[in-house]
Amino acid sequence: MNGSSGRVLRWLFWLYVAITVIHIAFVVNHEPFAFDAWNVASDSGAKPATVSRFLGFWHQQYTESNPRIGQPLAYLAYKIAGFAEIGTSLAFLAVVLGGFVLGTGRYPSVRRGRDLAVLAIGIGFLWFASPSLPSYLFCRAYATNYVWVAAIQLWFFVALRMRASRAPAPFSPIKLAGVAVLGVAAGMGNEHVGPTIILFSFALAIWTNRRGRRDWFLWAGAFAVLAGYALLFFAPGQGHRYQGLSERYTVVQQILVRGVSGNLGILQLLLFAAAPLMILAVAIISAGQLDVRSFEEGRDVQRRALIATLGFLLAGTLITATVFASPLLGPRFYLHAMLLFLAGVMALASAFLDRPRSFAPFVLIAVVSSGYAVAKTVPLYLKLSHNSETRLAELAKAPAGSVYTASAWSQVVESWWFLGDDLRDQKKQEMVASYFGLHRVLFRGGDLWTTLGITDVKLTMHYDISPSVCLDEVDSLDLKPYVGRDIEGLHHAFVDSITEIQRSVPDAHVHSVALQATFLGTPPPMPRKTIYVARWTEGVLEGYTAGIKRLGRTPARELVLAAELKKSPWEMYVVAVGDEPKKVGLSTDASLHYEPWLTGQYWILACKADYCFVTLSTSHKV
Repeated sequence: MNGSSGRVLRWLFWLYVAITVIHIAFVVNHEPFAFDAWNVASDSGAKPATVSRFLGFWHQQYTESNPRIGQPLAYLAYKIAGFAEIGTSLAFLAVVLGGFVLGTGRYPSVRRGRDLAVLAIGIGFLWFASPSLPSYLFCRAYATNYVWVAAIQLWFFVALRMRASRAPAPFSPIKLAGVAVLGVAAGMGNEHVGPTIILFSFALAIWTNRRGRRDWFLWAGAFAVLAGYALLFFAPGQGHRYQGLSERYTVVQQILVRGVSGNLGILQLLLFAAAPLMILAVAIISAGQLDVRSFEEGRDVQRRALIATLGFLLAGTLITATVFASPLLGPRFYLHAMLLFLAGVMALASAFLDRPRSFAPFVLIAVVSSGYAVAKTVPLYLKLSHNSETRLAELAKAPAGSVYTASAWSQVVESWWFLGDDLRDQKKQEMVASYFGLHRVLFRGGDLWTTLGITDVKLTMHYDISPSVCLDEVDSLDLKPYVGRDIEGLHHAFVDSITEIQRSVPDAHVHSVALQATFLGTPPPMPRKTIYVARWTEGVLEGYTAGIKRLGRTPARELVLAAELKKSPWEMYVVAVGDEPKKVGLSTDASLHYEPWLTGQYWILACKADYCFVTLSTSHKV
C-alpha cells in the first residue's frame, strides 16, 4: 500500500478504530445500573473505592462469592469513573489484535495494507463472532469476567506462541515473572477455559523440549496457568458462586445427569454459534481461490492457516466440552471458542486474500456490521440509561417499608444487544428491596405467558352466592389460574370456573361472578377504577372482544369490534399500560383508529361510566 491512496486507506483504518473505541466507550458509559452493579454496591456497602476496600472486596469475593479474577476488575469498573470505558474498549481491540497474532504467528504492520484489512475484518466481525457478545460487552461484570479475561488469555497464548516460534533467548527473570503473572491470571479466568489452556500450554512446552530446546519461559507459563486454575477451582467461594449447585453433583455426576443427548446438545449449540464465522471462512477461502496470484503463491502459508484454524476449532471444542460438567449454561460459554475461531478466520484472510478486490467485500461487510452495532446500541442504551436513572430516583424516594412497582424497561428479556431488565428476576427484586429498606419490589412488564400480558396483573373473582360460601374453603374446588392474553380464551376459562363452582357447591345458588383485573403494585393510570374481563349474572355471560388491523404500511391501527360492542355506545380507550389512557371514540363510531406511541403492552378498553372491560391485550414495538 503505497502512495497517496495508501495513506488515505491507513487514515481510514485509524478512523475506523477511533470510531469503534468511541462507540464502545459511549455505550459502556450509558450502561444502566443493573445486574452485578447491585451485587457490587451491596457487597461493598456502596462506599467509594480505596485500596483497602478493594482488597477487602477481592477477599470477600474469593472466599464467599465469585473467586474469578474478573471480579476485582469488575469492582474497579463499577467504582472508578472511566475505568470501564477505557478497559472495555482496549479489551475489544486486544481480542482482535491477539487473534491476528495468534492466527498468523506474527505482529501486524501498520504499513502493510493487507494486515490493516485483516484487522478491520476482525473488528467488524467480532460483533457477531459469538452469541450475544454485545450484551456481555456492555455489562461491566460480564465484560470483565469474560471479554477482558478472554483478552488476557489470548495474549497469554500469544506470549507462548511467539516465544516458541523464535530462536532461543537468554534467561530473563523479568520475562519469566511476567509470563508467570499472566499465566496465573489466565488460569483464574474461567473454570471451563482453564483445562484447555493448561493442556495446550504443557503440550507446547513438551513439544519444544522434544525438539531439543528447553525453554523455562514456556514451562513457567504452563505451571503458572496450572497454579492459577488451582486457585480458582479450589477457592472457598466456588460453592457460594453456584449457590450450592456445584455441590449437588460431582463433575462426573453432572456429565452423567445431563446425559448423552444433553451434552450433544451443547456441542450442537456450538455449531450454531460458529455458523456465521463458518460461512465467512468458506467465503474467504473461495475468494482466495479466485485470486490467481494468491492461489499460485503462498501455498505453504495457506496450509499453515488451515492447520491453525483446525487447531483453534479443536481447542474451542475442548473448551465447550468442559461445559458438560458445568451446572450452568448460556451463550457466554461459547465466547472463548468463537474468539479462537475468529483468530483462525483472520489467519485465513491473511493467507488466502491478496488483492484489494479480494479484501473489499469482506472489509465492507465488517464496516457495515460495525455501523449496524452502532445503530442498534446507541439509541437503545441512551433509552436504558434514562430508564435506569428514573428507576434509581424513584427507589431513592420510596418510603422505607413501602412497596415499589418497577416499570419494565423497553427491553425486558435478553437479546443479542442487551441482557434485559434485571428486575424481572425475583431474587434481584428481593436484593433491591433489601438494599433500599423496602417491604417489596414488584416488576411490571410485558410477558406473553402472564395474565393479560402484564407480570403483576391478577384476575380475581368477586362473587355473590347464597347461602354465603367462601370458595377458598371448598376442598373439592379446583380453579385453574387465568394465564395468557387471549380474551376469548379467558372467557371460556371463566365459564369453566363457574361450572366447577356449581359442581363443587351444588346446594348454593350462584347469583353473579365478576372477573376483575387488579394490579399487585401501584395501579397504573386507567380510565376507570374497576376493570373487568368478564361478568356472569344469573346465567348470562358478559364479556367483549376486539381486534386490530394495520392500515397498509402506516403505523396506524384500526379497531375491529365485536358486534355486541356496537349495539350501545361504549367509550373506547387505548392504554399503553403504565402511560396515560387515550380515548379513540365511541364503539358506535364508523371507524376507530390509533397509532402506537410506546413500545410495550397495550390494552383496548370498552368503558361505561364507572367500569371498563378489557377487550384486547396486545403488544406494540415503536
